[in-house]
Amino acid sequence: MSQNTVLALFLIGAFIIAAVFWLVWRSSHEAAPSSAEPLRRWVFLGLVVFAGIFTALTLFRMPYFLYADEIPARVLHVATRQFAFAISERPIESDADYAAAFAEKVQIPVGQVVEFRVTSFDVNHGFALYAPNGRIVAQVQAMPGYMNRLRWRFDEPGEYVVQCLEYCGLAHARMQARFVVKGS
Repeated sequence: MSQNTVLALFLIGAFIIAAVFWLVWRSSHEAAPSSAEPLRRWVFLGLVVFAGIFTALTLFRMPYFLYADEIPARVLHVATRQFAFAISERPIESDADYAAAFAEKVQIPVGQVVEFRVTSFDVNHGFALYAPNGRIVAQVQAMPGYMNRLRWRFDEPGEYVVQCLEYCGLAHARMQARFVVKGS
């Protein structure tokens, strides 16, 4: 879905919501005639239908469902800690595993579905994947005590950047990791 389409849908939705607020405000400042109740029901029903259609059209385009049925070719384990990402082929369960992961240079063949298993050792962090052109392609939260999974197919070779999208402290802006997707 293009950005212009999303903008148009947003503006239509904002207009409908503004119209509903205006109708409610207007009706609350005057004596309610008996004919106002059916109008409110139709406006409410229209909003429910609009929200349902919008949800149905956009929900399954989210990255959480894109590769849900595919078995990932690789599993990468990610552990976060202020202010770094450790990415490894092996599970990262201790401080020693975390330190050892920095020595690994992760390379992914183009066209493969990769599952990232993301957790945090301290506070909430964002795990955002940026394509070589700087466009964000997927993201998931890294939370202490949870293992979130993110599957993504890397169709474009190049250097991908991982950045934190959840403010986690003073050095948040420098919290990055990099890996390479190799062309065949």
